[in-house]
Amino acid sequence: MDLTTVRSPLDSARTQDAQRFAMNGVPPRLAVRPESSAEVIEVVRACSADRLALLPWGGGIALSREDAPPRYDIALDLTGLSRVVEHEPDDFTLTAECGARVQDLAARLASHGQELPLEAAEHWGATLGGVLAANASGPRRRRFGAPRDRILGAQFVTGDGVLANTGGRVVKNVAGHAVHRLLVGSRGTLGIILQASLKLLPVPLARRALVYGMSAEALVESARWRGFGRREPAMLTVIGRAVAALNPVLASDAAFCTVVGFEDETAWIEACSSFARERLGAPRLQLQDASVSALTQMLTDTEEMPGPRLSFATASDSPACLAPLLAHPVAERLVFHAPAGRLHLFPVASQAPALVSLLAAHGFALLEARGVEVEPPAFHPAVRALRARLRTALDPTGIFAARG
Repeated sequence: MDLTTVRSPLDSARTQDAQRFAMNGVPPRLAVRPESSAEVIEVVRACSADRLALLPWGGGIALSREDAPPRYDIALDLTGLSRVVEHEPDDFTLTAECGARVQDLAARLASHGQELPLEAAEHWGATLGGVLAANASGPRRRRFGAPRDRILGAQFVTGDGVLANTGGRVVKNVAGHAVHRLLVGSRGTLGIILQASLKLLPVPLARRALVYGMSAEALVESARWRGFGRREPAMLTVIGRAVAALNPVLASDAAFCTVVGFEDETAWIEACSSFARERLGAPRLQLQDASVSALTQMLTDTEEMPGPRLSFATASDSPACLAPLLAHPVAERLVFHAPAGRLHLFPVASQAPALVSLLAAHGFALLEARGVEVEPPAFHPAVRALRARLRTALDPTGIFAARG
């Protein structure tokens, strides 16, 4: 296929080094970086006309580690769209373009005593659009919600180059279908998000994290964890020894590092910390305020370690549910955000099928597999049919290359 029609809407300054957008070593045929919504639409229409497979890119934090799709013609670099469109501090809402970096948004909001609780691995490079497309979250997912819970509306482009709006910029907006919620987590299979409006939160009065080194026996003692849910910890994360060893703050000789964090007013944090000490003993380390934010980012970053990865969901919010894994070598390379019921494993590829079977027998559902050959998550036939209809409606020419 001729790429001339894609190049023609953009001058040579917009063309990028295709190798920068390689997925697991496989680059696209062409990479372009538009700098406005109009230029994005031009590229999408050109791809639709010539049936070129298109993949939107943000910071590329996760995409670079994933396998390339069967057809990968165009990488659409969206980092040129990085404006803050509207920030209403009194309404606690923000509208920004999809290429804005999460780190930059956080810095801007902090000056107003506000935060956008979107957790992104390697937030220095992760973009708003990338986080929304992946519905990415970290240790605080249950307390503050996933991106799908924070989005109010979006502007996006369909696969045939139609500009569309969904939702609004205020919290009390119930007009129309919530297509913006479908876009979150769709990984670029339904549309290209150009800008999004989101709900903000005030910065908490105080933060505290207690860091423990724990043995396998202590970790799965269920009595230790009773009552933690009622205290609504911002995070209760367990990481294996090999993962902890990557960070000097968390590294120890213990089999597991467990982090318990609270965010609220000071008196409540004191009460919750006392409860944690009663159940778990004296922590190896205690952190406050800004140091807790840095630690939270460290824990989020552990989800994107290189190599094969399996991600699971479980209804359990107790570290005791990890008992089936403790005799397995992968226990050293696990990350478990207990309140959110999210488990990430970094196995040797050959271990993956057996791990999926083992965890399925104990109530864990496979969400995603990267770099391994396993049976994909099963969907009810009605759900598969609905997904197919949505893709056909929003991408009639089938140009969106992302797997979904």
